[in-house]
Amino acid sequence: MNREKRFVPAIFIFTFCFLASTFGALVTFEAESGSPGSNFTNNTQNGVTYISISTDTVNSGNPGNANRAATYTITFPQAGTYNLFARLRVGAGGFNDDSLFYGNGFGSKTPTSDNDWMLVNGLAASGFTASTDVVAGDGATGTQVWKWVNLSQFDPSGSATETPITFTVPAGNLTQTFQIGARENGLDIDKFTFGTTGTAYTVSNLDTGTEPPVITLTNTFTGPDGIALHRFNPLTGNLNLDGANPAASLVLLGNVLCGATLNGGVKGAGTAFYVGLDGTAFNAFRSFTNSPDAGNSQSKFLISGNLFGATIAGGSSDAGTMFSMDTNGNLSILRNFSTVSADNATNSGGASPNAALALSGSTIFGIASAGGSDANGTIFSISTNGLAFAVLHNFSALDPNTETNADGALPCGGVVISGNTLFGAASLGGADGSGVIFSMATNGNDFSVLHHFTALDAQTATNSDGAFPSAGLMLQNGTLFGTTIAGGAAGRGVIFSVGTNGSNFAVLHSFSATDSLTGTNSDGASPCAALVLYSNLLYGTASTGGDGASGTVFCLKTNGAQFQTVYAFTAVNSMTGTNRDGAFPVASVLPVGNALYGTAFAGGAGGEGTVFSVPFPLPPAVITNIVRNGSGGMTLYFAGSANSTNVIQAATNLASSAWENVFTNKADITGAWQFTDTNTTQFAAKFYRSFSF
Repeated sequence: MNREKRFVPAIFIFTFCFLASTFGALVTFEAESGSPGSNFTNNTQNGVTYISISTDTVNSGNPGNANRAATYTITFPQAGTYNLFARLRVGAGGFNDDSLFYGNGFGSKTPTSDNDWMLVNGLAASGFTASTDVVAGDGATGTQVWKWVNLSQFDPSGSATETPITFTVPAGNLTQTFQIGARENGLDIDKFTFGTTGTAYTVSNLDTGTEPPVITLTNTFTGPDGIALHRFNPLTGNLNLDGANPAASLVLLGNVLCGATLNGGVKGAGTAFYVGLDGTAFNAFRSFTNSPDAGNSQSKFLISGNLFGATIAGGSSDAGTMFSMDTNGNLSILRNFSTVSADNATNSGGASPNAALALSGSTIFGIASAGGSDANGTIFSISTNGLAFAVLHNFSALDPNTETNADGALPCGGVVISGNTLFGAASLGGADGSGVIFSMATNGNDFSVLHHFTALDAQTATNSDGAFPSAGLMLQNGTLFGTTIAGGAAGRGVIFSVGTNGSNFAVLHSFSATDSLTGTNSDGASPCAALVLYSNLLYGTASTGGDGASGTVFCLKTNGAQFQTVYAFTAVNSMTGTNRDGAFPVASVLPVGNALYGTAFAGGAGGEGTVFSVPFPLPPAVITNIVRNGSGGMTLYFAGSANSTNVIQAATNLASSAWENVFTNKADITGAWQFTDTNTTQFAAKFYRSFSF
């Protein structure tokens, strides 16, 4: 599976400067070199020469005697601060044979002094083996394989009894003494490496003794820029420190915003991050990695004590995971989705969970967008402790000629819960191949399709109701609200509502056509994020279109009235992929206080997305007076927000869906303005309204 899952489509901000390898240093030495104590044995197997300890010790804090210590003299090429790496193998004894000591800093150590030694325990479930894996943190590789471990970052699940250390080499004293100590037998050690801190060393780098580009943190982004609270930094080799391409919706955790990126981070498989509402205190508190750890998350976090989430890759089979995590980045895998067949893309439980989760009691409900018995995804449940997992529905196979089926395929956006019923959307399949809205009991019974989206016109890619729903649903008072990425009157997607029993389906807004050359329009296009309801208005994002062809934030009433573009993202530089504010929002917005917070998947100063905030649109003004002129015209007097810009709309009846913009005016410092309509005599009645921006 390709781990760089990239779509077409803030404040304390950092960027990275990637320096030449001469700024880093990598020092490797074989474990059998130097002076191992007499309790160590030298062994060779399959061309690898290594040392092993022949006896156990009852000491928990030190080797016990000099025979159980090994001493090395190392000359470094330059001063600096270094991480300690080890290539080792845990034997068949597993957790009984997976610990060692290393010296608490350089210099000769007393074999019986706990203060002189650092304990490393739990190596049986840690380490990295894949050549592209960045050796950082703990990893999750098992026993009886050669693997690399970053001992300076090793802290399995935050359980280390001693905080790991780095090693400092001062200028003028480049030759240092380093010692290790034995604890349990059954642990084989091939070699050690000291590598400069701040460098993302892969297994391949450590195997070959080669330097990758050094990632050095610099403060070149000086703070928020307009709506951008955080601007994610450029990638080199799919790596950076803060992550790239946020695709998950934000959640509010205390007084900070919490989210995830699909790509980037120091391990190349995305990050979990939080940032203050004013853009300060940004922290990528977890860098996801490749299998067997969690990797590439586009799932909105579910908060229930810990953070619960899903990843579309990683896990023991690289088919995705469900996980639990705290904000220190300590993560527990709740579910490794099983291997997907290379022949038919099926598996037993689904794969690549990519959407928001729903919680009822101690049970989490989610969707997997791939895999399952017919390779079209599943709906599943899992207990918050990960012990109880069940597939509630396997989406059926598509007809190979028509791409249709009875229940939909490739579910997206997650599910919402009302009582004992789940509601969701499948992006493909159904009676016309354009996707479905479905309901199902939480026990997996009573699956029902509430709406089949109709087929697209082969020439225009339009239809009456939209196509390919790719976002979650929003439920309010017995009505489901959602979006489609395509179809509708102009082929650019719709906003719709439908009753929870499938009745009263209605298109609330059909996004307008985009210019064939510029990709721009007035309202956005291809919405693929769930809507949110706040103060009687629906808010959402469109992933493309708008004045800059980079997407929009919009709002409208639940009956479809008064659609308004709240914000249009600026155009992206075609050469650099950058802009000022971000581009292509694919996640929902989050109302907090007097602003909407969200993420843009791309763009920004680093070209890898932003966290943004936009203020709520100003409330519509009220008409304070109407005066009929002698010529038959009508002057309307408005009162609204001071210095606001206001659009006046008119229609010939209140039921009309064709409200037209007739004038734009700016209020004075008291919030007052007026408008004269001279075109009224031929109408029996005429109605007016306004909105501000």
